[in-house]
This record gives sequence, C-alpha cells and structure tokens, in this order.
Amino acid sequence: MKSDGIAEQFAELVCSLRSDPGRIPANVKNDATQRLLDNFGCISFGRTVEPARKIADLVTGMGQGNCRLIGSAERTGASAAALAHGTLAQSFELNDLGVYVHPGACIVPACLAGMDLAEGEVSGADFIAAMVAGYEVTVRLSECVGPSAELDIGWHTPPFHGAVGAAASTAMLLGLDKAGIAQAMVIAADIAGGGLMLARLGSDIKRVHCGRGAETGVLSALMAQKGLRSRLDTFEHPDWGYCRTMTASATGFNLDAIRVGLGEDFVGFRRTAMKYYPVGAEVIGMIDAISQLKAQQQIKPSDIEDVEIGTPVFFVKAEGHEFPETDAQIHFNSEYGVAMALIYNVRPVYEDRSILKYWLSGYKQPEVKDLASKIRHVVNQELDRKNPYGIDSSVTIRLKDGTVLENRTDYLKRADSAGTMQFAAMGEEKIVRKFRALTDEVLTAPKQDMLISTVLGLPRGANARHLWNAFDS
Repeated sequence: MKSDGIAEQFAELVCSLRSDPGRIPANVKNDATQRLLDNFGCISFGRTVEPARKIADLVTGMGQGNCRLIGSAERTGASAAALAHGTLAQSFELNDLGVYVHPGACIVPACLAGMDLAEGEVSGADFIAAMVAGYEVTVRLSECVGPSAELDIGWHTPPFHGAVGAAASTAMLLGLDKAGIAQAMVIAADIAGGGLMLARLGSDIKRVHCGRGAETGVLSALMAQKGLRSRLDTFEHPDWGYCRTMTASATGFNLDAIRVGLGEDFVGFRRTAMKYYPVGAEVIGMIDAISQLKAQQQIKPSDIEDVEIGTPVFFVKAEGHEFPETDAQIHFNSEYGVAMALIYNVRPVYEDRSILKYWLSGYKQPEVKDLASKIRHVVNQELDRKNPYGIDSSVTIRLKDGTVLENRTDYLKRADSAGTMQFAAMGEEKIVRKFRALTDEVLTAPKQDMLISTVLGLPRGANARHLWNAFDS
C-alpha cells in the first residue's frame, strides 16, 4: 500500500478489491461464503430469541426505506436493517468471532444494507469482495490495538472495530471513491462504542452491540456519501487518535498489524473462528475438555467432589462471576458452562440442535446450580504466560473415590498470531449442518437448499440479490 495514513491504506485496499475481485484467493472466497451462510443461520435463529426479536420488531418503525429484513415482510431504512440483523446474529452467541470482535455480525448486515442501497447490479463477486474488505479492516484493526489494553479498560470491541469494517463494506457497495471510503471509516471510528460490563455480567443490551456496530458502519458510509468529513489521521493520531484512545496509551498499539501484508495476506477469516456451542469463546474450551474426558470415562455428577477450571487471569474475572439468574447470563459463566457439560451430553449444535433449547433453561435446574457450587475457576499460570488473552483451558475433576481426571485444550498451537481465535475446526459440511440446525424452525428444507446453493455459489453468481429469494415466503 502506497499511502501513509491508515484510513487511506484501508481505502486503497477496498478500492483494489472492488476493481478486481479476482485478486482474492479462491480459499478466501470459500471462507467468505461459509461465513455468510453461518451468519444467515445465526440471524434466522435470532428471531426465536425474545430480546433480539424485540429489537428487530422495533426497527421496522425507525425509518422508511427499501432494505429487507430476514424473517419479515417489512422493509425499513438501511441503518435500521443493519441494527436488526446485527442484533439477531449476536443473539445466542453462535456467531463467528476473533480476538475480540464479532466481524460477521457487523459486516454481513452492512453488506446486505449496502446491496439494497446500491443503484446498480451487485454481483456475487462484488458482495464477496465487500465481505472480505470488511473482515480485513475489522480483524487487522482489532490486532492493532488488542487484545490486552482495551479489554482491561472495559471496552467491548465489536461495536468499535466492527463499525469501521462495516463502514468499509457499505461504502464499497455504495460506490464511494477512495476519499469517500476513507471518510466513512474515520466517521465510524468517531461515533463507535460499547462497554464490556454488559457483555460479561449479563444484559439484554449486550446482544445489540454488534447491531450497533453494523448500524454505525452503514450510517457512517451514508454520512460520507453526503459529504460529511472527519480527520484522516483518526486512527493513528498520537494524542487523541482511535488507537490511542482504545488503549489509553501512546505505545500500546501496533500499526504494523494493519500495514504489513495489507492487500496481499488475507487474515480476516484465517484468524477468526466459528462457534459450535452457544457460549463465550473461553467456555468452549472448557466444554471441549470435559467432553473429551467423558468420552474416555463415565462421569456421574453425583460422583464429583469438586472441579477446578484453569485459565489466564483475565478469564477468571470475565467468566468466574455469580451463577446466572437470568438467561442473559448463561453464555458467559464458567461454572454454568462446566456444570452443564458435566450433566448433559453436550455436543456441537451441528450434531444436536437440542442444545438451542436446554442451554436456555438449565440455570433454573437445582442440580445444575448445586454442581456449579463445586466448581472453582482459578488462574493457570502456564496458560497466562503463554497468552494472557488466549482461550485455552485446563480442567481437573476430583471424584469422591479419589480419582483425579485432567485435560486441557491446545487450540493456540495452530494459531499464526496472538490475535488468532481458534477452536476445533469446522469445514463446509459442519457449517451446512449448523445452518440447517439453526434454521430448522424458520425455513423449509427446499428454502434451506436454495439458500445453501446460492450462498456457496455466490462468487460465481451474477446477482447477489438472489440471496433474498430463499427468505421470500
């Protein structure tokens, strides 16, 4: 990239992908289609989650427009549609994530809104290129400033970094020039925001954070289209810039994480991952470790003396808090997640969609709460030294007969960056099965088949608006 400023470098990337989508490697295009299908599944299932559905219903009256809403015959304004889709995608903690962003829940809604706003035809290649651009901006920005400082300060970063990526995707599909795209991103950086407390301690509003990121990105692109301007050095300004503010430090961020390889090495999908349990990233490792132990030896909850979960320091604070009192807290509590894994035969959603039901109500069951009281969440010094924000976990189960069972995950051995999020791999077959599980109650099998074939064939598709066909009644 030739430009010195971060906003201009990002804008140059967006323009290059728009002018020549063919320069995107085939494996990156395949990753994009799989993420799109995964987010469509999460958005569709979100209609069954009451707080998210309320937001989706709310936005139908927030503005006139021609933008579609998945699962509804209503149309609304572009930013309102993005808010709804982002909230629905994030509603049950099954959408993709990086360290620590949820790019798909911000980028996909922005691309849908941008497609509906675009005056001309949007080809499948155009849509995929917009997704790739948004993911690259979001993930590289997250690696630049994190994950340490902004989490410790208390920022929840999806509505920050995701808003900037969403602005890039929307501006690209709207046809803004390089200057306009750069402005869309710095405007998004100006007005983005979200707090970590709601994300960890439980709140209906946490679900809205990604929706706000998508909404902010779309709104910022429209502002730039109207000629509104912000500072092009917004990201790197040494005193009041975005990175300086996010980290509360003049040296706590690394601009090379953005610059190096930009436009050549596509990291947006490689360094993010898809979920298969409806929990925070850190709890996935705990469940996997316990499931592996249960596969080796029968474990009855009544035989358990106590359980010790070890993670880096940050996650003791982030996940080791009070037992859930509402369903807003069930996704981010290590004691709850571990107790459920010990009591239930927990399997990934693509193998057993019943997890979408029983996970929602387990906190009401006395046996779950009783077992949770025997679980301690402690600091694992080795994991903390290895990566204080990594999601690997250790599990030690002590049985009443004196038997000690131990296991740990080691996802980070496959990571190519400290900013990489990894779980057990999900290929196309599992992603398709996950999509079917999430849409089982809202789409007929023929509609599922239509959307799967359309999405997976999108790089070769002549018209991306055909994506809406499967959602038509």
